[in-house]
Parts: sequence; structure tokens; C-alpha cells
Amino acid sequence: MQVRARQISLIAMAVLVAGLLAPPAMAVPLAPGGSSIVIGSVTDPFVGGTQLASISAPFAAFDFAGVLTQDVYSGGSLPGVSFRYTIATDASGPAALERATMSFFSGFSTDADYISGTGTSAAPLIVNRQVNGATIGFTWALNEGIESGTVAPFLYILTNASGYDSGGIVSLMNGAVASVGVYRPISVPEPMSLLLAGSGIVAVGLFWRKGRKHVRQGEDDPTA
Repeated sequence: MQVRARQISLIAMAVLVAGLLAPPAMAVPLAPGGSSIVIGSVTDPFVGGTQLASISAPFAAFDFAGVLTQDVYSGGSLPGVSFRYTIATDASGPAALERATMSFFSGFSTDADYISGTGTSAAPLIVNRQVNGATIGFTWALNEGIESGTVAPFLYILTNASGYDSGGIVSLMNGAVASVGVYRPISVPEPMSLLLAGSGIVAVGLFWRKGRKHVRQGEDDPTA
């Protein structure tokens, strides 16, 4: 336990040094398998963007409960379809949340962080991404987390996706786990790609009809 506490102290010291030496905070680029300390974005990257969708879902486990809200944006300074998360815990739950994970992001570039100055709970300390790129997780320091009856700072994930649909998952945990369904990024073919694909299908259809016509002419020709 002492080793664990020492590790947390070293991480906290690193965060303090990073905060003193770093330029204005920006989202952390996360390649598959990547991990980084997060210190919060000074500016809100969603300002100037267009909200595409929003979903709120209750979550609960035996010692915590609350509501998760996900907002989907694009446009403005955003690199593509991007996601913002609000986690509000119920005052009746006795335990704090220690980690939140978001899926599925395989095949997309991602930048993650939280927006400083928002929320009433402690801010996350570390963000990481699975080796396969599918899941991104925010982790709070030991003895901190999203306490009962508080709201976490806005967490966000910026992507280069061109679309979104249902099928995403957010999991909240502290030993117990509660999961809710949300939106996820997807790739939407560009209009030119659709036009070329459609032209190819039409060409194949014309070729097939022309071939059938020659076959019928051969069958009807008495000299054949």
C-alpha cells in the first residue's frame, strides 16, 4: 500500500511540474496503446461547433448511481465528429467513481482531455487507450474520483470520424461496473465515393444485361 501511495505522490508531483512548465493545455493525442497525464483544457474545443445529437442514460451499481449525458458535435475547430461526456452521480450512492471508459474508437485518431473549471468533483489524472484502439479510459487518483452528489468535469474525445451511430458503450467503475449505451464514431463514404461505387454497379448491370441479350439472340437464331 505504501508503494502505491508513493506512486500516486510521484504522479501528483509530475502533474504539478507539468502544469507549471507546460503551455496552455490542449487535448492529448492518443495512439493505440498510449497513456498520458491530463491537466485539463483551458479553452472549450466545442465552442463554435454544431451539436448533432445528445443522449442521457441512468446508470447504477450496488454502491453508486447517476446519469451520464453524451453530446455529439462537429464543425468549428473540431477535427471531425467528437464527443463530450457529463457524469453526474446520485447523492444516495456511498462510493466515488474511480474510472470511466468509452468504446468504440478503433480506426480513428483520438485526442482526449477534460475541460478545466467545469464540474464539482476532482478531475481525472490519467487517460489511456487500449492497444487495439477500441477503448479510451479516464482514471482518477487514489482516494479521489467522482464523489456522490457531484458532477465530473466535462470529459471529451475528439476524433476524425465523418459520422456517428448507436452502438457505443460507456462504463463507470470503482470495483463494481455499470455500463450504458451511447453513440460511437463511424466512417461515412464521401459523395464522390458513393458516385463511383454507384457507377460501378450500373456498369456491371449493363454488362450483365448485354450478355444476356447476346445469349438469347444465339438461342433464337435457327442457323446457330
